[in-house]
Amino acid sequence: MAAFGIIELSIRNFLVSEIQVPEGVPLRGALVILSIAVFLFAAVAIFFRFRRQLALLLVAGMYLILLLTVHLPALVANIYNGGDWAVTFEGIMIGSGAIIIAAQLPNDSGLSGRWLRIIQLSAVVGHYLFASALFLFAIQHIIYFDYIVTLIPAWMPVKVALAYLVIAAYILSGLSFVIGRGVGLAAFWLGVMFGLWVILLHAPRAIGKWKVEAEWASLFVALAVCGVSFYICRRETVSQPDGLIVLPHV
Repeated sequence: MAAFGIIELSIRNFLVSEIQVPEGVPLRGALVILSIAVFLFAAVAIFFRFRRQLALLLVAGMYLILLLTVHLPALVANIYNGGDWAVTFEGIMIGSGAIIIAAQLPNDSGLSGRWLRIIQLSAVVGHYLFASALFLFAIQHIIYFDYIVTLIPAWMPVKVALAYLVIAAYILSGLSFVIGRGVGLAAFWLGVMFGLWVILLHAPRAIGKWKVEAEWASLFVALAVCGVSFYICRRETVSQPDGLIVLPHV
């Protein structure tokens, strides 16, 4: 969250590669400032463990608004654009992750019981949206398989096999989330996979390209999904195994 806010602050714009708000939107400058504020507030709140639930709800709400007003209209206008699909579902993963985590945090913002029930229900929806993103990325990896292989660092052996492994990981993890079996294990290996991508793929591509916003945004998207995955793993293995796949009680 901090990285997203800092990137937007440095370029004085939305994350161009992730939050594709058209230039002609009214009060666009003010919306950029609001986006920066949400990201930085979320980072500070999470780090200092203060009003974390509220901060994550703001993040989830912002991504929901972007989904409805920016990303879905872009998909409808150009349904065959693979980049738009990827950006949309990356936002879905981060927004869903925010609401999933918010549902498990202590009520440190004094929210009413009604709001807590809404958050819990939203977390269930977010759980399945997170799973839908896994299936979408599996499909994209199949469609753009040859391109995906080129993204794997040249020094890695058996690149084709690794690309197939990633597809299998997406599909199996998505199935686990949907049927509610082995969710903690699936989330753990998702976290490992995205964490390895941060270290082996995104960081080497971003370092030295300080002004290439897309590389840095991709790095921190992968890091955010890595963090969400490990949180789900912890929740599933420590708190309520497979609890997100049923409507929780408040």
